Amino acid sequence: MAGLERLMPTSELKTNALKAFRPGPYNPLFFKYDPVFDALKIQIVPPETKTIVHYVDDYVGLLYTPDDLEIVGLQVEAFEHGFLPSHDAVRRVWRLSDSCELEDFGDMILAVERAKPEVAREVVKATKDTLDEPISEALEHAYA
Repeated sequence: MAGLERLMPTSELKTNALKAFRPGPYNPLFFKYDPVFDALKIQIVPPETKTIVHYVDDYVGLLYTPDDLEIVGLQVEAFEHGFLPSHDAVRRVWRLSDSCELEDFGDMILAVERAKPEVAREVVKATKDTLDEPISEALEHAYA
């Protein structure tokens, strides 16, 4: 990101929380998409957890906790207007209408819950080239 000075080098951020995370019913991935801001957050900690964004490119930022510098997620800005058009695999899993038939609200809830890990994996794959290898591997592990 041109003209943006980072608070610290990416190498100072830690991946222990990502490596220890095991997704499941009692350890959910937390998703938040803000249509006004056009940003997607995928994190392993509840949304109310204080995080700081560490940008790695024009769209992608690592979310980390300020007290221990642990990476706890990803934030993708300009998600639908910039990121999705450049990443077909992410776009395919993001669009529920392309991947399932919905008959009622219950179908939608189940489809969203099933799609979350797949969306997370595809976002990580799409950002792999912009992330350091240890960070990319830790995110792949947490979002497996």
